[in-house]
Amino acid sequence: MWLGYGTGAYQYQSENYFVLFNDPYDGSSKPHIHVNPSFAPASRISLVEFSDWTSWVNDHNFFNEFNVTIRARSPQTLDVTYSRPELVIHKYIEILPDAVRVTLQSEKEFVAHIEMWRWVMASINGISIKDVTKPLVIPPTTLVEFTFSDDGLPGLGRGRIVMSAMPSQIEIWPHETGFNKITVDFVNSMMSFTVSGSMEAVGAPSLNWNYALLPYVLPIVSITVVALYLLVGRYGRTIKNRATRRGN
Repeated sequence: MWLGYGTGAYQYQSENYFVLFNDPYDGSSKPHIHVNPSFAPASRISLVEFSDWTSWVNDHNFFNEFNVTIRARSPQTLDVTYSRPELVIHKYIEILPDAVRVTLQSEKEFVAHIEMWRWVMASINGISIKDVTKPLVIPPTTLVEFTFSDDGLPGLGRGRIVMSAMPSQIEIWPHETGFNKITVDFVNSMMSFTVSGSMEAVGAPSLNWNYALLPYVLPIVSITVVALYLLVGRYGRTIKNRATRRGN
Protein backbone atom coordinates (compact mmCIF):
# COMPACT_ATOMS: atom_id res chain seq x y z
CA MET A 1 0.00 0.00 0.00
CA TRP A 2 1.00 3.66 -0.38
CA LEU A 3 2.86 4.97 2.67
CA GLY A 4 2.88 8.70 3.37
CA TYR A 5 5.77 10.36 5.19
CA GLY A 6 7.50 13.69 5.74
CA THR A 7 5.72 16.76 4.37
CA GLY A 8 3.50 14.97 1.88
CA ALA A 9 5.68 12.42 0.10
CA TYR A 10 4.47 8.89 -0.65
CA GLN A 11 6.16 5.61 -1.50
CA TYR A 12 5.10 2.14 -2.56
CA GLN A 13 7.12 -1.07 -2.52
CA SER A 14 5.73 -3.95 -4.57
CA GLU A 15 7.38 -7.24 -5.45
CA ASN A 16 9.06 -5.80 -8.55
CA TYR A 17 8.91 -2.01 -8.24
CA PHE A 18 9.64 0.79 -5.79
CA VAL A 19 7.76 4.02 -6.53
CA LEU A 20 8.45 7.41 -4.94
CA PHE A 21 6.17 10.44 -5.25
CA ASN A 22 7.89 13.50 -3.83
CA ASP A 23 6.25 16.08 -1.57
CA PRO A 24 4.55 19.20 -3.05
CA TYR A 25 7.67 21.29 -2.38
CA ASP A 26 9.82 19.37 -4.87
CA GLY A 27 9.13 19.07 -8.60
CA SER A 28 11.22 15.93 -9.12
CA SER A 29 10.07 12.30 -8.74
CA LYS A 30 6.45 12.83 -9.79
CA PRO A 31 6.68 9.83 -9.69
CA HIS A 32 10.09 8.13 -9.82
CA ILE A 33 9.74 4.44 -10.70
CA HIS A 34 12.49 1.97 -9.74
CA VAL A 35 12.83 -1.69 -10.63
CA ASN A 36 13.93 -4.40 -8.17
CA PRO A 37 16.08 -6.89 -10.16
CA SER A 38 15.23 -10.54 -9.51
CA PHE A 39 18.92 -11.34 -8.95
CA ALA A 40 19.30 -8.44 -6.46
CA PRO A 41 15.81 -7.84 -5.01
CA ALA A 42 17.05 -5.45 -2.30
CA SER A 43 18.43 -3.05 -4.93
CA ARG A 44 16.37 -0.22 -6.37
CA ILE A 45 17.42 0.69 -9.91
CA SER A 46 16.03 3.85 -11.50
CA LEU A 47 13.69 3.09 -14.39
CA VAL A 48 11.84 6.33 -15.24
CA GLU A 49 11.32 9.64 -13.45
CA PHE A 50 8.39 11.89 -14.35
CA SER A 51 9.33 15.54 -13.79
CA ASP A 52 6.93 18.30 -12.74
CA TRP A 53 9.79 20.79 -12.94
CA THR A 54 9.88 20.57 -16.73
CA SER A 55 6.35 19.40 -17.66
CA TRP A 56 3.42 21.66 -18.42
CA VAL A 57 -0.25 21.74 -19.36
CA ASN A 58 -1.86 24.55 -21.39
CA ASP A 59 1.37 26.57 -21.06
CA HIS A 60 1.27 26.29 -17.25
CA ASN A 61 4.12 24.55 -15.41
CA PHE A 62 2.98 21.62 -13.26
CA PHE A 63 5.21 22.55 -10.32
CA ASN A 64 5.00 26.34 -10.21
CA GLU A 65 1.53 27.15 -11.50
CA PHE A 66 -0.89 24.62 -9.99
CA ASN A 67 -2.23 24.00 -6.51
CA VAL A 68 -1.53 20.37 -5.61
CA THR A 69 -3.24 17.95 -3.22
CA ILE A 70 -2.24 14.31 -2.72
CA ARG A 71 -4.21 11.42 -1.27
CA ALA A 72 -4.28 7.64 -1.46
CA ARG A 73 -7.41 6.82 -3.45
CA SER A 74 -7.00 3.10 -2.73
CA PRO A 75 -4.20 0.87 -1.40
CA GLN A 76 -2.79 0.66 -4.97
CA THR A 77 -3.69 4.11 -6.38
CA LEU A 78 -2.37 7.56 -5.50
CA ASP A 79 -4.51 10.52 -6.60
CA VAL A 80 -2.63 13.78 -7.21
CA THR A 81 -4.90 16.73 -8.05
CA TYR A 82 -3.49 19.74 -9.93
CA SER A 83 -5.90 22.67 -9.89
CA ARG A 84 -6.21 26.14 -11.38
CA PRO A 85 -9.31 28.32 -11.63
CA GLU A 86 -10.01 27.14 -15.18
CA LEU A 87 -8.65 23.57 -15.05
CA VAL A 88 -8.42 20.53 -12.77
CA ILE A 89 -6.21 17.58 -13.72
CA HIS A 90 -5.85 14.31 -11.84
CA LYS A 91 -2.63 12.32 -11.98
CA TYR A 92 -3.29 8.75 -10.90
CA ILE A 93 -0.33 6.52 -10.05
CA GLU A 94 -1.55 2.93 -10.02
CA ILE A 95 0.51 -0.10 -9.01
CA LEU A 96 -0.26 -3.07 -11.25
CA PRO A 97 1.01 -6.65 -10.79
CA ASP A 98 3.68 -6.24 -13.49
CA ALA A 99 3.81 -2.47 -14.18
CA VAL A 100 3.13 1.05 -12.90
CA ARG A 101 0.51 3.15 -14.67
CA VAL A 102 0.57 6.96 -14.59
CA THR A 103 -2.63 8.56 -15.90
CA LEU A 104 -3.40 12.23 -16.56
CA GLN A 105 -7.13 12.91 -16.73
CA SER A 106 -9.41 15.94 -16.85
CA GLU A 107 -13.00 16.78 -17.77
CA LYS A 108 -11.62 19.14 -20.41
CA GLU A 109 -9.23 18.55 -23.27
CA PHE A 110 -5.76 19.91 -22.55
CA VAL A 111 -2.43 20.39 -24.29
CA ALA A 112 0.40 18.64 -22.44
CA HIS A 113 4.17 18.38 -22.57
CA ILE A 114 5.45 15.55 -20.33
CA GLU A 115 9.11 14.90 -19.61
CA MET A 116 10.49 11.55 -18.42
CA TRP A 117 14.11 11.32 -17.30
CA ARG A 118 16.70 8.60 -16.79
CA TRP A 119 20.53 8.86 -16.46
CA VAL A 120 21.11 7.32 -18.93
CA MET A 121 19.42 5.16 -21.57
CA ALA A 122 21.75 3.36 -23.98
CA SER A 123 19.16 3.06 -26.76
CA ILE A 124 15.56 4.07 -27.40
CA ASN A 125 13.37 2.19 -29.91
CA GLY A 126 16.50 0.73 -31.46
CA ILE A 127 18.20 4.12 -31.85
CA SER A 128 21.72 4.21 -30.39
CA ILE A 129 23.49 7.23 -28.95
CA LYS A 130 26.04 6.69 -31.74
CA ASP A 131 23.33 7.61 -34.25
CA VAL A 132 22.23 10.87 -32.63
CA THR A 133 24.08 14.11 -31.89
CA LYS A 134 21.11 16.37 -31.12
CA PRO A 135 17.47 16.00 -29.95
CA LEU A 136 15.55 13.75 -32.32
CA VAL A 137 11.82 13.51 -33.03
CA ILE A 138 11.05 9.83 -33.55
CA PRO A 139 8.22 8.39 -35.71
CA PRO A 140 4.74 8.49 -34.10
CA THR A 141 4.14 5.51 -31.82
CA THR A 142 2.40 4.48 -28.61
CA LEU A 143 5.32 2.27 -27.54
CA VAL A 144 8.73 3.40 -26.32
CA GLU A 145 11.33 0.75 -25.43
CA PHE A 146 14.77 1.50 -24.04
CA THR A 147 17.84 -0.24 -22.63
CA PHE A 148 20.02 0.81 -19.72
CA SER A 149 22.68 -0.36 -17.28
CA ASP A 150 23.62 0.49 -13.71
CA ASP A 151 27.04 1.25 -12.25
CA GLY A 152 26.35 -0.81 -9.12
CA LEU A 153 25.06 -4.01 -10.74
CA PRO A 154 26.46 -6.09 -13.62
CA GLY A 155 23.23 -6.30 -15.56
CA LEU A 156 21.34 -5.29 -18.70
CA GLY A 157 18.13 -3.35 -18.12
CA ARG A 158 15.12 -3.02 -20.39
CA GLY A 159 12.29 -0.53 -20.01
CA ARG A 160 8.95 -0.12 -21.71
CA ILE A 161 6.44 2.75 -21.81
CA VAL A 162 3.04 2.12 -23.38
CA MET A 163 0.76 5.12 -24.04
CA SER A 164 -3.01 4.82 -24.20
CA ALA A 165 -3.33 7.18 -27.19
CA MET A 166 -1.14 8.36 -30.05
CA PRO A 167 0.83 11.46 -28.99
CA SER A 168 1.44 14.36 -31.35
CA GLN A 169 5.22 14.16 -30.83
CA ILE A 170 7.91 12.12 -29.06
CA GLU A 171 11.43 13.49 -28.81
CA ILE A 172 14.55 11.82 -27.41
CA TRP A 173 17.47 13.79 -25.99
CA PRO A 174 21.12 12.66 -26.11
CA HIS A 175 23.51 13.36 -23.25
CA GLU A 176 27.17 12.28 -23.33
CA THR A 177 27.09 8.45 -23.14
CA GLY A 178 23.36 7.94 -23.66
CA PHE A 179 19.91 9.51 -23.72
CA ASN A 180 18.71 11.21 -20.54
CA LYS A 181 15.22 12.37 -21.47
CA ILE A 182 12.06 11.42 -23.38
CA THR A 183 9.49 14.14 -24.01
CA VAL A 184 5.91 13.45 -25.05
CA ASP A 185 3.47 16.05 -26.39
CA PHE A 186 -0.24 15.34 -26.78
CA VAL A 187 -3.72 16.91 -26.88
CA ASN A 188 -6.38 14.91 -25.07
CA SER A 189 -8.53 14.73 -21.95
CA MET A 190 -6.81 11.54 -20.79
CA MET A 191 -3.45 9.84 -21.35
CA SER A 192 -1.96 6.84 -19.57
CA PHE A 193 1.69 5.83 -19.45
CA THR A 194 2.14 2.19 -18.44
CA VAL A 195 5.75 1.71 -17.35
CA SER A 196 7.43 -1.66 -16.90
CA GLY A 197 10.99 -2.92 -16.84
CA SER A 198 13.43 -5.56 -15.74
CA MET A 199 17.13 -6.18 -15.35
CA GLU A 200 19.00 -9.37 -16.20
CA ALA A 201 22.29 -10.37 -14.61
CA VAL A 202 25.38 -10.32 -16.79
CA GLY A 203 28.09 -12.69 -15.56
CA ALA A 204 28.22 -13.72 -11.91
CA PRO A 205 26.53 -11.04 -9.80
CA SER A 206 28.62 -9.82 -6.87
CA LEU A 207 27.27 -9.54 -3.34
CA ASN A 208 25.93 -6.04 -2.84
CA TRP A 209 25.16 -4.76 0.64
CA ASN A 210 21.94 -2.81 0.97
CA TYR A 211 20.51 -1.38 4.19
CA ALA A 212 17.14 -2.79 3.18
CA LEU A 213 18.64 -6.15 4.25
CA LEU A 214 19.25 -4.94 7.81
CA PRO A 215 15.93 -6.18 9.29
CA TYR A 216 16.69 -9.66 7.93
CA VAL A 217 20.37 -9.78 8.84
CA LEU A 218 20.15 -8.58 12.46
CA PRO A 219 18.05 -11.53 13.76
CA ILE A 220 20.47 -13.99 12.12
CA VAL A 221 23.46 -12.22 13.67
CA SER A 222 21.77 -12.17 17.10
CA ILE A 223 20.97 -15.88 16.97
CA THR A 224 24.53 -16.68 15.88
CA VAL A 225 26.05 -14.62 18.71
CA VAL A 226 23.81 -16.24 21.33
CA ALA A 227 24.60 -19.71 19.99
CA LEU A 228 28.35 -19.00 20.13
CA TYR A 229 28.01 -17.59 23.64
CA LEU A 230 26.22 -20.72 24.86
CA LEU A 231 28.72 -22.99 23.10
CA VAL A 232 31.72 -21.18 24.61
CA GLY A 233 30.10 -21.20 28.03
CA ARG A 234 29.42 -24.91 27.85
CA TYR A 235 32.98 -25.62 26.69
CA GLY A 236 34.36 -23.49 29.54
CA ARG A 237 32.32 -25.36 32.14
CA THR A 238 33.53 -28.69 30.71
CA ILE A 239 37.19 -27.64 30.99
CA LYS A 240 36.60 -26.35 34.50
CA ASN A 241 34.96 -29.60 35.63
CA ARG A 242 37.80 -31.66 34.18
CA ALA A 243 40.38 -29.52 35.98
CA THR A 244 38.44 -29.87 39.28
CA ARG A 245 38.30 -33.66 38.98
CA ARG A 246 42.05 -33.87 38.31
CA GLY A 247 42.81 -31.70 41.34
CA ASN A 248 40.80 -34.00 43.56
